[in-house]
Amino acid sequence: MYLFSFKQFAWHDRVFQSLLSIWKPGDLIQCGWDFLLNLWDEIAFPELIKTQFTPTSPYEVVYPKFFDEKFIALAHRMVYQRYSTYNNVLKYFVSFEIPQLLARETKAKWQNKKLILNKVFIPFDESKQNLIIIPDNRSRENQLSDFFSQQWITHLYSTDTQNRKDTNRREIKKSKVWIIVATQSEVFQPFNKLWTITFIDWYKWYYHNQQDPRYDISEVVKKIQNLWNCKIIWLNNVGLIK
Repeated sequence: MYLFSFKQFAWHDRVFQSLLSIWKPGDLIQCGWDFLLNLWDEIAFPELIKTQFTPTSPYEVVYPKFFDEKFIALAHRMVYQRYSTYNNVLKYFVSFEIPQLLARETKAKWQNKKLILNKVFIPFDESKQNLIIIPDNRSRENQLSDFFSQQWITHLYSTDTQNRKDTNRREIKKSKVWIIVATQSEVFQPFNKLWTITFIDWYKWYYHNQQDPRYDISEVVKKIQNLWNCKIIWLNNVGLIK
């Protein structure tokens, strides 16, 4: 079993090997001042993990299934295919300030609405989640201008405060939002019942991340589709579907 520490490093990364097998995949464990995420038995580059986890304080599960198994699988893929570290990759998935994150409460935003993008009707299921990926904020304003202030759409920005990002992740994980609009850096969310992904202008260069971990968001989207068994709608700027 492998544990990711939010507070301390183990050599080049934050992953420790544990001989304890009492936790489930995705559980968030508190051990003294540290919080650890259970990455389970198979990780990317296990040969690089040399440090054993030795509890120095009483430990307990403070958030069962903090990450579900699909979310963990996506993180493993990002580390392995981009030859990166869990420290670099998981920053896209969750805030490392776990005590503040656990303390926050949010409110639901559910309403029954419809959405049309570029003259194409986008099928939504209000009992499930629907992700819209846009290349940049200018596209957000141009293509979603008629819906920009609607409460039933949740907008994710890379420039959001950490508090706002934590709140959004909590709402998404608890199925309190059902239409999510995000740029490429904000698609790493703990989706619950993801049903559709609408990928706008998938060919634009904005979708290629050049920092560690380097990735093409179209490949990430295909992996998300495989994990959540959802539908991808490829939409360009004149309303054609790929």
